[in-house]
Amino acid sequence: MAQLKAVIFGAIGTIAETSDIQRQAFNKAFAEAGLDWHWDIATYHDLLTINGGQNRIRAYRDADPARADVTDELISQLHQAKTAQFEELLANIPLSPRPGVVELIDTCKKDNIQVAFCTSTSREHVNAIGAALSGLLPFDRFAQVVTIDRVAQPKPAPDAYVYCLAQLGITADEAIAIEDTPVSLSAAKTAGLTTIATPGATVADRDFYAADLIVPDLTNLTVENLSSLLAARWHQATYFSM
Repeated sequence: MAQLKAVIFGAIGTIAETSDIQRQAFNKAFAEAGLDWHWDIATYHDLLTINGGQNRIRAYRDADPARADVTDELISQLHQAKTAQFEELLANIPLSPRPGVVELIDTCKKDNIQVAFCTSTSREHVNAIGAALSGLLPFDRFAQVVTIDRVAQPKPAPDAYVYCLAQLGITADEAIAIEDTPVSLSAAKTAGLTTIATPGATVADRDFYAADLIVPDLTNLTVENLSSLLAARWHQATYFSM
């Protein structure tokens, strides 16, 4: 039976709720560029089925012929502006880890379980989140931090997880991935990992059937829980009440 050797947080949203801050940053970038675009909560909710900020902007452009004058070059510029706006917002908005995150990391470290962060977002975004959480969750506690610059294909491709596992020196059956969206969850499943879904606030209504365990947050999860989950290799999601 495989032994649990690592817990991998698979997205910024598994650590802190930042989705609406991201939405605000997109809208500020659009306004800065002189576009009359505005993503309300419902629009952004729908766009979250698409992974990657530039891909969301492109999908929004392509959905309406009236937006066709927004070039791919401009989309790249908009995404860069959004990143800057996001970092500025984070510097001025109090941010806290999601419930149970710090406690789970403490528990894992105490039991010599490696903890990693494996995302397909940019290094700049990760640095901004790290700075915002520095007093509560120093990112140097992660044995590995994988960002989009390390891999060829973003999620839902499994590249980020394959790379992360190699850097940790373990195999997929020795780790558990924690994800907050179905798109990212599929990357972990394709890489062969046991998965825990902790849905973000904006995607709580999505279908996480592929997860091995679904929890509203990470409160009260223990290494014993995780080891049992890994050993069971459940094929059907279980709603776990603690």
